[in-house]
Amino acid sequence: MSLDTAATCPIIDGIEKKHFDLSETDALSTSTLVKNRVAVAMSGGVDSSVTAFLLKQMGYEVIGVTGWLVKSGSRCCDTAMVDAARVCEQIGVEHHIVDLIASFKTKVMDEFPKSYAMGRTPLPCSLCNTEIKWGSLYSYAQKILKANYLATGHYAKIVNDDGNFKLAKGIDLTKDQSYVLWGITAEQLEHTLLPLGDYTKDEIRKIATENNLATANRPESQDLCFIPKGTTVKEYLSNYIPQNKGDIIHVKTNDKLGSHTGFHNFTIGQRKGINIGYKEPLYVVKLDGINNIVYVGGKDDLYSPSLEASECNWLIPEFGQKDKFEGLAKIRYNATSQLAWVYPLSENKVRVEFKEPQMSITSGQVLAVYDLDDKHLIMGAWIN
Repeated sequence: MSLDTAATCPIIDGIEKKHFDLSETDALSTSTLVKNRVAVAMSGGVDSSVTAFLLKQMGYEVIGVTGWLVKSGSRCCDTAMVDAARVCEQIGVEHHIVDLIASFKTKVMDEFPKSYAMGRTPLPCSLCNTEIKWGSLYSYAQKILKANYLATGHYAKIVNDDGNFKLAKGIDLTKDQSYVLWGITAEQLEHTLLPLGDYTKDEIRKIATENNLATANRPESQDLCFIPKGTTVKEYLSNYIPQNKGDIIHVKTNDKLGSHTGFHNFTIGQRKGINIGYKEPLYVVKLDGINNIVYVGGKDDLYSPSLEASECNWLIPEFGQKDKFEGLAKIRYNATSQLAWVYPLSENKVRVEFKEPQMSITSGQVLAVYDLDDKHLIMGAWIN
């Protein structure tokens, strides 16, 4: 199917869904984009609903777009499509539901157990932002809808610095989501709108309530959308990774302290659930997926002065050309940014040396490096 057309598939549960074939890579001329048109990625939640409402109020030509990611039975897709459609009807804008099930499965769902099987702890929501929202939906917005912008309900900001577009933290630092947006390319920033970066969460709820949006009282989802309702992560992974018995070894003494039935059931920094009596509290320090070993140690063993990360995305590209630079590095979503020296080893790999050793640096999580003002995101990468 050509990317220039979007054929419709059968009506499922009364909602029309459009197929989008990403197998072709026709070149896009930005001159064909409609300058004031914006596709809003709508999840059926209050944040994306208010994003669409605000942009409509600002005079943009808004089109709501919802990715159909998981077949019936997921935690959110069933209700997301309906709620997003309701909001679009309320505010008087067009709404598209795009069938991205195959793409989501290949790029996000399949990678989840693969990552655990390698001893990594993945961050699928960040991967979804990069591969689906600013991948499939971004392409759909431009190639099919001819929209100049993609907008989402993330709490972050796009700053135009004399023609140089930068990703910045939102004013509500308790909700800032710039960390999980590290995969947006420097080129995509110019075609991205993030209006919620200028609001607090309470203000967004108030706007939704005052305007009677259908999603005003919808609670926030804290779960992974592709894991079936009532299923834990451990139960989900057991369908993909064998529960093979392996050793629990002390990282310093190399003594075997016990055994486990699946290294993927452990995470770096974990204390509870090790179930080994020892002279000091034990923590999970390292996972060896190849040899099926869980390494444990004391709390001091969790600290590391440095890390390496790969698959770098330079949102401010000139920093990637430096021999080294000082920045504020963040190693997990809820962590505080820490002063560090960053050494670009290649275009796709960096080494980070922290001023103070950091606790529980975890393979598979995201490294995000901000400027020294802790405002603009310089780059992001996957921690090795």
